[in-house]
Amino acid sequence: MATSCQSPVGAGSSVAVTMTVPAGGFGSRPSSAPKPGAPASTPVSIPFASNPALNPTKIVGVVRPPITQVAQRPSDTISGAVQEFLSAELGVALGDVQVISATPAEFTDSCLGLGGPAESCLQAITPGWLVMVDVAGQQYEVHTDATGEQVRVAEDVPADDGAANTAVAAAQEYLVAQLGVALGDVQVISAEPTEFSDGCLGLGRPDESCLQAITPGWLIMVEVAGQEYEVRTDQTGQQVRMAQ
Repeated sequence: MATSCQSPVGAGSSVAVTMTVPAGGFGSRPSSAPKPGAPASTPVSIPFASNPALNPTKIVGVVRPPITQVAQRPSDTISGAVQEFLSAELGVALGDVQVISATPAEFTDSCLGLGGPAESCLQAITPGWLVMVDVAGQQYEVHTDATGEQVRVAEDVPADDGAANTAVAAAQEYLVAQLGVALGDVQVISAEPTEFSDGCLGLGRPDESCLQAITPGWLIMVEVAGQEYEVRTDQTGQQVRMAQ
């Protein structure tokens, strides 16, 4: 049986398939030579659908889905930033900072809703994370931006006793030198962590150029011979100034 076909023009089009049909029909078996007087075979054109969906035989290929790499969850990155921040602020081991939850949030300004009184914050919705943390049974609410580069604690972090002692000692030595008194005469009344409006701890002289940036430090009240003095230091106690 001879067949011929044409290339399909497009989906849903047909091709002409030409087959030679034996004189006795498809059910008869043709002999090696036609008998004398027998009718000749007649070519018959049968339409054959070029659309694979309409063909009786269809080859189905197996398509493997692409392998996708699971991206790190944003909360993992944020949790790490918060743990490192509190570890440094509280002076505790990284493993002691346990993250309870990390939830996406939107804050009302660029200071994550935790700007200081003297701080200028951009008034714009700022996406970020609200992270709850436990350290030695004490819970902390921490705000971060979307990337974890900015981290702020909603509640006051308990002061590190070591840093407080360093600042107090620096203030006492400063007053000893300034007032010419004995170290034992300088009695510390209080020492509170605070933030100053500039690099001069808010006590810059008229001819002094001060960095205009929030500067963490200590506000220390001291008594010497019945006279009270207000002393300010930076966070490390390296810079000490006395309010006049």
